[in-house]
Amino acid sequence: MISNTQKGVTLMQNAYDLAHQLARTIRKSNVYQEWKEAYQEVEDNPKYKEMISTFRKTQVEMQQLLLEGKQPSEEQQEQMKKLSMAIQGVPAIIKCLQAEERFGILMNDLQKIIYEPAKELFDTR
Repeated sequence: MISNTQKGVTLMQNAYDLAHQLARTIRKSNVYQEWKEAYQEVEDNPKYKEMISTFRKTQVEMQQLLLEGKQPSEEQQEQMKKLSMAIQGVPAIIKCLQAEERFGILMNDLQKIIYEPAKELFDTR
């Protein structure tokens, strides 16, 4: 006879096993593979790597200002505009950002599905 404790351990182990299987499945997915290839193309080019790094850093700084209720300066806005325009002229970077966005959508969808049991619990209160 299996005790409730043993059943709980088995269920937890199954959840972790399923999570690891999901991670393996994600790695094999077209969405992930396309992002990985596009990311590598950008990483292999020092100029592109620097451009996307600067773009992301500036983007985070501007988002932080907005979260603090502050407006980015005209200089910061102009820098972001120039970075955006420069990036738009590089198909490899655009491809990478688009693939990253598709991957983010996948992850967001999966997170919603995984969170459903907790949501059900909270919705009953």
